Amino acid sequence: MARNSGKPEPDRQPSSRPLRLLLTGFAPFGGESINPSRELVLALQAGAPLHPRLQLCTEILPVDRTLVTDALHDAIDRHRPDAVISVGQATGRPNVDLESTARNVLDFGDQRDNGGHEAHGEAWLPGAPPQRRVHLPLGALARELVDCGLPVAVSRDAGRHLCNATLYLLLHRYAEVPAFFIHVPLLPEQASRRGKGEPSLAADISRRCLEQVLTRMPELLAQRPAPRSQELPEEARAVAPQDAPKDAPA
Repeated sequence: MARNSGKPEPDRQPSSRPLRLLLTGFAPFGGESINPSRELVLALQAGAPLHPRLQLCTEILPVDRTLVTDALHDAIDRHRPDAVISVGQATGRPNVDLESTARNVLDFGDQRDNGGHEAHGEAWLPGAPPQRRVHLPLGALARELVDCGLPVAVSRDAGRHLCNATLYLLLHRYAEVPAFFIHVPLLPEQASRRGKGEPSLAADISRRCLEQVLTRMPELLAQRPAPRSQELPEEARAVAPQDAPKDAPA
């Protein structure tokens, strides 16, 4: 696919059309046959519309550090979204976490991505700032969902793998497009198969969390503060940070 010389410009959303939201997941990795983020994204795409003012577009990103940048660019260039939510698997977490911060570092520990590539703490985008922050009222959104009985929290650590890298790309290269990242726990069948006593969450609960986030997106974007800065928003500080994902490249 031919590339233009600059960043894709999002369509400005006229009041006469729905919000066009790009929802991305990741392919399975690490020897797994499933990735809960992929399953959720595909299920939401196939499901009934969630909001009359929301048009959902979906993509599944590769778990490969050499491919994910172009795949994300192509998705944004093709769909011209008004907003982006990327979803990934977080091994070791019990909640659905709304990520507020991305760091300019890549570290797979002793693992490799699906392309066989390693990462050992190097900068993801050399010369770029050490971190970027989401500028949406994630704290207020998380509290709403908790009040609905859903296991949702705000996290300030998206890990050091391709989930974090994707969020950093969104916030750094596509800053004009509102975006954030959602980490979902392992599925129960994954945790059982791994046999390490790791937390998990049933697919229907994770899906309900994502559905509630998506239905609130038109209103959430209307609350977006401006201008953008790199200070952590007050609503993100108000919710305790979660631990980084333990061992997943995505």
